[in-house]
Amino acid sequence: MGNNTEAVDRLNEKAYAFHYRDLDSVRTYANKAIQLAGSYTAGRAEALNNLAFVEMAAMRYKQAQTYLDEIGQLTDNQIELLIANVQQMKLCQKQSHNKDFYVYSELAKKRLTRIKDEEFVLNAHEQRRLAYASSEYHIVASAYYYYIGLESPSAKQLKGIDPYGSIQRDTAQLLNYWYNIGAGGILTDKDKRLRTKKEMQYLAACYRYAIEYDYPYWEAQALQSISEHLQDSSSRREIINDNFPIIVTVNTDMMPDSLIAGNLAQRALNIFKRYGDVYQTAGAWRTLGECYWHIDDNNSALICLEHSLKDSKKVEMAPDLIASIREDLCLVYSAINDKRNSDINRNIYLDLQEQTRQDRQLEARASQLDDAVQGLNILIVIVMLMILMVVVLLVIFTRMRRRSDEAFSISKLLKPLSKWKSNNEHEIEIRHEQFDEIKEATDVAYLHLTQNRKRNLEQRAKVQLVCSILPLIDRMVNEINRIRQSQSNHVYCDADGNAEENHAKRLRYVEEITDSITEYNSILTKWIQMRQGELSLRIENFRLQQVFDMVSHSSMGFTLGGIRLIVKPTDKVIKADPTLTLFMVNTIADNARKFTPKGGSVTIEAKTTADRQGNNLPYIEISVSDTGKGMTEEVLSHVFDRTYTGGHGFGLKNCKGIIEKYKKTSSIFKDCMIAAESTVGKGSRIFFWLPSGKIRTILFLAMLSISNLIHAGNKASEFADSAYLSNIMGKYEETLRFADSCHKYIDPKDTVVLLDVSNEAAVAALALHRWDVYKKNNNVYTRLFRLASADSSLPSYISYMQRSKTNKMVSVVLLIILLLVIFPSWYFLYYRHKLNYKFCVERINHMNDILLSDMTDKEKHDGIVKLANFDNFNLKDEQKAKLQNVVERILSALKTNIEHSEEMDSQVELAIDECHRIEMEAGHLHISNSVLDNCLSTLKHETMYYPSRIKQMISNKGFNIDELSEVVTYYHDLYAILAEQALRQVPQQRANKDTYSYMLSILKKSNGNHLFSVEESGKDMLGRPVNIKNAYIIVRMAGLDTLTDSQVANLFTPYTVDLNMLLCRQIVREMGEVTNLRACGIQADKDSQGHVFVKILIPKIYLR
Repeated sequence: MGNNTEAVDRLNEKAYAFHYRDLDSVRTYANKAIQLAGSYTAGRAEALNNLAFVEMAAMRYKQAQTYLDEIGQLTDNQIELLIANVQQMKLCQKQSHNKDFYVYSELAKKRLTRIKDEEFVLNAHEQRRLAYASSEYHIVASAYYYYIGLESPSAKQLKGIDPYGSIQRDTAQLLNYWYNIGAGGILTDKDKRLRTKKEMQYLAACYRYAIEYDYPYWEAQALQSISEHLQDSSSRREIINDNFPIIVTVNTDMMPDSLIAGNLAQRALNIFKRYGDVYQTAGAWRTLGECYWHIDDNNSALICLEHSLKDSKKVEMAPDLIASIREDLCLVYSAINDKRNSDINRNIYLDLQEQTRQDRQLEARASQLDDAVQGLNILIVIVMLMILMVVVLLVIFTRMRRRSDEAFSISKLLKPLSKWKSNNEHEIEIRHEQFDEIKEATDVAYLHLTQNRKRNLEQRAKVQLVCSILPLIDRMVNEINRIRQSQSNHVYCDADGNAEENHAKRLRYVEEITDSITEYNSILTKWIQMRQGELSLRIENFRLQQVFDMVSHSSMGFTLGGIRLIVKPTDKVIKADPTLTLFMVNTIADNARKFTPKGGSVTIEAKTTADRQGNNLPYIEISVSDTGKGMTEEVLSHVFDRTYTGGHGFGLKNCKGIIEKYKKTSSIFKDCMIAAESTVGKGSRIFFWLPSGKIRTILFLAMLSISNLIHAGNKASEFADSAYLSNIMGKYEETLRFADSCHKYIDPKDTVVLLDVSNEAAVAALALHRWDVYKKNNNVYTRLFRLASADSSLPSYISYMQRSKTNKMVSVVLLIILLLVIFPSWYFLYYRHKLNYKFCVERINHMNDILLSDMTDKEKHDGIVKLANFDNFNLKDEQKAKLQNVVERILSALKTNIEHSEEMDSQVELAIDECHRIEMEAGHLHISNSVLDNCLSTLKHETMYYPSRIKQMISNKGFNIDELSEVVTYYHDLYAILAEQALRQVPQQRANKDTYSYMLSILKKSNGNHLFSVEESGKDMLGRPVNIKNAYIIVRMAGLDTLTDSQVANLFTPYTVDLNMLLCRQIVREMGEVTNLRACGIQADKDSQGHVFVKILIPKIYLR
């Protein structure tokens, strides 16, 4: 028997595996399973379910129903009975037996709930069958609700499937699930384009996996559904563009856009024919006909639709399918102006709607209520008999009951205490582990903090170097101004030519200053390159005019080249990084200047962006346009390419990188962009988008409409009658006008008029070949027709039956209450005398429940104390002592644990606070470091070339002192602003004793990591006593003995051989600033023997 069971299961699994691959194989394996099943009824039932699947595909519905009915008589295996119910639901759905569908749906739902409650006892094979049954139930129910026009319940059913659950192990069902979502009507995205794109992705996944795992049925379904998405020419191009990779995948025959839908439908038809599914074959013919109709090949469409009806008479058993075919025939005959046949098919289509009425569910519900009421009547009789029987039993049990008190075991009452102690020990161990984890996290956070402190120290040292350049620029400005002042006073030279010589000296001094600045810039550049990181952004709202003002200061460079710089004023506010925005505008403008000939112009402006319909977008477009030579298509396509500069350098590539960084930062930058336009010989335009920083104003539009409700209904009816008469006379354009007028006056609740006018408008639209109008009005008419043709008495009958059922349920509840009252009566009349001692025991049990509950130990202690008084109970002293001992042991254990827990909680809380403090400080420093990186990098790129430019201007004879003054002044203003911005990012320093150790580690590293001596002296290098608040440190560094005297003297200056020494200088400087002891300093020197030593004077507080 065991071997037969396994063999039958294997055959059935093979049959199931061929469900959507080969129907003949399903039948073969299922028949073998039946022959081998013997007394294994569950295996035979499974085989019958497989055979029923084959018969449904062939549309032999009677034979399929026979197999499914046989299962109900054959086995009590709930899983196979559930699958049979689901297949009966599918049969009802295909035949539009809505009433029976509801009956089988209720049976399947109840079985599914009951099986899932006991799912843990199922074996592996049964769990696979249950997973199939569950997913198939939701899919079939979803399809049913979709076809009767209830899209919300349809989507709800599919949401009952976990796409990442057991369905992942059943590829066929997963494809089924994907197809049903992709086919439409399930997704609820408001954006139709986005919804269609998601549906296409599901269909593409279904198609790809169907081919990969050999499921021709789902391959055809996916092709057919994609074909239906692509039929409408108005949206075809948009869908193809949005899903181009998918279209390329399915369009294996390389058809043009207009023929892709038809090609896919034809391929689906061929697959369904080979597979042998009559229903789907007819549906594929219908889809192919629709494709031909959409490309105006009406004769081919008519042939396809006739095939769908006549190739197999079995399709007449599927009213929904026939209805859709008849509607398509109506459209095709209308397209070829055969109104007679169009009207015939439309009437057949409308007649079929009666069979698919939504109120069939109510009929089924009424039938179920009749059965439920009858069942309640039987239940009332049974309950009354039970009451009589219980009364008799109570009398018997009362006489048989012994009246002796049972002894209660004290050790049993202490078992919960032992269990609590065991659990508590485990919790204490867990809390110790949590404390260790917090401590470990604190150590990691402190490591990050230390790293960020070191990094910030380096940033501050760089800022200090930057600030040391500013006085040099001030001197340069002063010298130029003095020369200009001298010239403006017409003092060119005296008799000895002294004025001219002074001018030359001042210019040489300016050149020397530029050399010094260049050297400092080189040091800064080298230092920054040692620590190049990712681009950091500081996003804020700012007025764009501030950036434009900065750019306009550089107009002299354009003027010298004979180019006019036009900066148009703007009131726009943007949300971005101000420094990077300035960099981008400067870079693009400078690039435009290079390629604009003399006499041309460069224009910088900003404007609000708009979509194709003219609606404003929340972005500001900043553009730089020129009248230069323009770019060819080849150059334009590579203008932002790092590997093809085309003479544009890396500036535009950096701008592109900044935009990409913005887009990765936040969703508000998702539509940011940078692009270029150019026409050879006319010029170029480069623009980029940044989000608007304006406060959005919400406009509230108040709409007031006054209509005469008394006469509106009459006018609507008159216009509906006029539409009807116009159709009879063949004046279809007038019909549509009357229908529009009717809609203006109609009451939405007036179903009759709305039904009439929608039908007339649909008929008129058919005659005029206005298919969109027809579709809209036909949908309204069909929906209202189903509502109007429904049995209006059913809801009231159901309501009556529901009340009857409720009343009988109340009666049953009252009888059950009466049954339950019998027990308390017996309890108080015959058993109350035994409760005294038991109450006390129960009280201790309640204490034990509190002890094992989820309350805190303090709450447990307080609760048990309230229950610990037994004075109100009449107990013997011995009994009271035993119970009191149990309570005291519980309270003692709780008190001890409370004290320990409070101590542990305090330690954990302090550890968490310390960890958060360190993480917060590290986070702040990380942000400061990133911002300073950004500031220093911007300063370097924006100002580095000015010293060489100034020197070059001075070296050119006959230069204009005003031009030089403008460049120097702009350089000074720009440098001052950027330096000030960097200074604002430097955090306020506090005393940190670790900095002394870090300074010594830097010195040790510079010493080649060799040991060096550190001495503290009471006197400085001149032999003077050191201030009591200071410490004079001498560090001997033999590893630096190879340095020259000059290198030693400059060891802690910007000209150092080791830039890390500037960190030591920064540490000493900050020590003095924090403690207000300004005499601090650091200096390197050589002793008489040529050994290098470092002299450090720092506050003594850092040595403690």
